[in-house]
Amino acid sequence: MEGMAGVVHLHQVMRGMPEYERSCRLMTAETNAAVAGARRAGATRFVVNDSHGDMRNFLLDELDDGVEVISGADKPFSMGAGLDPTFEVAFFVGYHASVGSEGAIMDHTYGGRTIYALRINGREQSEATLNAALAGSFGVRTALVTGDQATIDEAAAELPGIEGVVVKQALGRQAARSLHPIEACRRIEEGAYRAYGQRAKRPLYRPKGPFTLEIDWMNASMADLCVQIPDVERAGGRTVRYRASDYQTCYQMLLALLVMATPAAYQYPRP
Repeated sequence: MEGMAGVVHLHQVMRGMPEYERSCRLMTAETNAAVAGARRAGATRFVVNDSHGDMRNFLLDELDDGVEVISGADKPFSMGAGLDPTFEVAFFVGYHASVGSEGAIMDHTYGGRTIYALRINGREQSEATLNAALAGSFGVRTALVTGDQATIDEAAAELPGIEGVVVKQALGRQAARSLHPIEACRRIEEGAYRAYGQRAKRPLYRPKGPFTLEIDWMNASMADLCVQIPDVERAGGRTVRYRASDYQTCYQMLLALLVMATPAAYQYPRP
């Protein structure tokens, strides 16, 4: 949701805030645009996985009636729920840049209140790279990403050949110059058309294992909680490390560690 046109502030993406429902409408419209573009290029089957916050954000009565929808949190593979080898491509709509990115709207990586930095085999990760690698582990190409300029630049550097659609330019972490939502949808539809139409050229992102996951948490209490899991090592005051032979296991451990660490975040007031 943070990568939608016109969305710039935390209050726009948090349930219970006055602007949140409007952002759900924008998210639904941009998703519909991506579906329309892919359908026009020949795609016939669509599964949409709600991946923001509590993962219950789509306005279902406004969503394209030709899609299946995965809603709700605590699902297998979280943002990657529903992936399997029967799919040709994955689209990432409304994405944001990785935590610590300069010139990016609401940058974070998976846990906005918990993760300070996240590396796999020494390389910093974004949600785009994490999820592209998960898609690749199923043999699914990542074809499209939409969001702000920083998000698209970051994704293009790690996923050469991806179709990127820029919908806004950050002027600060919570300020941007944005396309009008209708124009953003037009560009997303055209990007999706190209992405699916040229799908054979899109990246099949399959990093080689074994995998070493390292997470720097926002505070040391989070690391204290995480090292209670067998095979999770302390690698610094607020850093933990885990090794896996395959990527899907690595990804599942990331999700488990987030569950362990999250209670230690709530000692601070929410924004």
